[in-house]
Amino acid sequence: MTATRTLPPVTSRIPARGHFGPPIRVRLPVGGWQVGFRVQRDGRTVVEVTDTDGTLAGLVASSRLPILSIDASWRGCTRDPAGDRRWWALAIGHVPTEAGQPSVTFTRRGRSIPHGRGPAAALPRAVEGLWVARDGLWIAAAAGYYSLVRLTGQSTTHLQRLQPVPEHRRPPKDELARQAAIRWGG
Repeated sequence: MTATRTLPPVTSRIPARGHFGPPIRVRLPVGGWQVGFRVQRDGRTVVEVTDTDGTLAGLVASSRLPILSIDASWRGCTRDPAGDRRWWALAIGHVPTEAGQPSVTFTRRGRSIPHGRGPAAALPRAVEGLWVARDGLWIAAAAGYYSLVRLTGQSTTHLQRLQPVPEHRRPPKDELARQAAIRWGG
């Protein structure tokens, strides 16, 4: 069974307007993906999402337009040293700056019940995942197995399916043993 918990809010300070330079990067506690924040010379905030290999997976920039949207969302699985699966979910998007903080919830679609035997799906489990909202952008993340992200703000709700990310394969056990022997001089 996968433990479900809300990830803590970002503790690194996002630079104030007018400060530009290298991005501030925050690594997700599960999954190894990174979220980078930077402010461009024109004052717009940019959020960059990179995968475990450092490849750009998503990018959003703040806008002066009042946009409420889910721009990208992912879900994936990694394995801890004991071999247990650790599921995670991540989503980014826009929210009008005057709207305040949106509600971003990760849910899991229930299993279908055969036709004629009750409701179409069981009630989904959900977790509030808002991590940070700033300059018209939001980022949400959660540890656990989810299939959908729901964004609610200004009496509007958006729902989007999380895009699956292939699990990084661990090297075979003999390769892990070889690496350990090299590391420990054995």
